[in-house]
Amino acid sequence: MNNCVRRKNLALLAAAATLMIGLSACGSTSSTAGTTSNAHTPYVLGMSIPETGPYSSLGVPELDSAELAVKEINAAGGVDGHPLKLDVLNNNSSVTSAVEDFRQLIQNDTPLGLIGDASTGGTMASLNEIQRAQIPLISLASDAEIIEPVSQRQWIFKVPPVDTIPMQVIINYLKARHWTRIAFVYGNFSYGTGGLADFERVAPPQGIQVVASEPVDLSATNVTPQLASLRAANPQAVVVWDIPPSADTVISDYRALGLPWPIFFSDGVSNDVFISLAKGAVNGAYVATTKLLIADQLPANDPQKTVIDHYVQHFDKVYQASAGPANMFGGFGYDAVYLFRDALLAAGPNPTPTAVRNALEHLKYDGVTGVMDLTPTNHNGLDPRSEVLTQIVDDQWKWVPGYDGN
Repeated sequence: MNNCVRRKNLALLAAAATLMIGLSACGSTSSTAGTTSNAHTPYVLGMSIPETGPYSSLGVPELDSAELAVKEINAAGGVDGHPLKLDVLNNNSSVTSAVEDFRQLIQNDTPLGLIGDASTGGTMASLNEIQRAQIPLISLASDAEIIEPVSQRQWIFKVPPVDTIPMQVIINYLKARHWTRIAFVYGNFSYGTGGLADFERVAPPQGIQVVASEPVDLSATNVTPQLASLRAANPQAVVVWDIPPSADTVISDYRALGLPWPIFFSDGVSNDVFISLAKGAVNGAYVATTKLLIADQLPANDPQKTVIDHYVQHFDKVYQASAGPANMFGGFGYDAVYLFRDALLAAGPNPTPTAVRNALEHLKYDGVTGVMDLTPTNHNGLDPRSEVLTQIVDDQWKWVPGYDGN
């Protein structure tokens, strides 16, 4: 592990629990019970996350939100009186470091569960190590192959929607407009290449064809040649499967070229970093995302509104000044901790990693990311209606009602 790795121990002191005991722990209908949290041995969770490097726009809010969840849970008495302890290693957006992190966490910390990585690549590279150790992992990455087939991923779970859910949000809008010729621009790394493969699998049966596709590097500062080449294909719309900062390069160069087609982005840009880096160029772009970014526009009877409002209020109070406002990626980290909280409660006294894994397979959870119904054959269980379509207008996220991942 290199010297830049930062380690955190987030066991909360009893004094903090006493001061904050009235704070409700949101994210599920389960409740904690027991004596004050320092009266029992901590329950340890390990986390490998990119606090630095190109994936840090995902990793930093995920870590901040995991910390927030741990503080809330411990302030409310912990898990049956046991405080949660979150041990964190910064993998610096490196696949190799992610593998090393999980190995170190497993060997040194005897965790009951693991959280991470933010990237598909880091998660996939770590799977063998984690499954050999037989410790449940909740991944914060999107690709479906992280949890499929379940028969080969028995210890692996994930919070984010599988890529086909935000894809379906976009496809539903394309179908409603009778736009059938699509150009696909994708990040030249696991998230983007996996997105292209999934889109080429799910779109054609619904009457939509990819007539051109162009890769962009995550560090790209000029993608004008790739975008200019799309003119020859004459698409009716462009779909981009990428994350900042290269996603911002795409939209900036797209506007500079004056390309006329509507442009749609995956939920990989679901934070204000996307808006701030590209400034006004993002206006008019469509983004498939979770409901968090349009929480203030949700009706009062939406099943997620209460937990999202709670999360946004408390995250922004603590972290907005340093990390920006609450976003979808932070919701992944927050939900991962609460899923483990609920699984630990269900596992009963003296839980083992096996008991926690078994409990995860039977959880029903209303979270920031969405309504989840995990089963032995579905280790994500996210309701596809949890993703919606938004459009950026005047640098603000605006809900486009009528389109979800169903």
